[in-house]
Amino acid sequence: MIAWADQAQRIGLPFNRHWTVHYERAGIAEIDAARFIGRLLKLAGDYARRHNGNFAVMWVRENGDGKGGHVHILLHLPASLALRGRTAHWVRLAGGKCCARVSRVRSIGHALKSADNGGEHYRHNVDKVLAYVMKGADADAGAALGLARYGERGNVVGKRCGRTQNIGMAANARLYSE
Repeated sequence: MIAWADQAQRIGLPFNRHWTVHYERAGIAEIDAARFIGRLLKLAGDYARRHNGNFAVMWVRENGDGKGGHVHILLHLPASLALRGRTAHWVRLAGGKCCARVSRVRSIGHALKSADNGGEHYRHNVDKVLAYVMKGADADAGAALGLARYGERGNVVGKRCGRTQNIGMAANARLYSE
């Protein structure tokens, strides 16, 4: 996940938003969560492409006592693209019900332009968000990475995490072979 975030930064698509979707609250069963997340990401990517924007994403599913199934999505969308009202609409289009506390988007670095500017403030904030979404790491990985929290993931059915192709290992290899 750290490599994915680094690759996004290297190609000029630093994560500038942290979107949390509580799919269990939206009425999505754990068995259907991966398909639901795929639909959400397709809608977000289509929105970016319609506005000639670039798009990069990594996501992590969690399921814990008291929280239920949810996904943390770190994404890059151009700062000019507003999400207000869109994420609730996408939750409905993807098959969920949108009610209170289902979808929440926060800027990484407290302002969307922070990611574009880079700098120490942004790096500190993106590192905090990455550490937070990696809290599901096992004890060995968590200790090796120096994470304050780890082993907090709960059971999920299907894929636990993913990313867009433009920040994967093949994209990284192409970048360095050119």
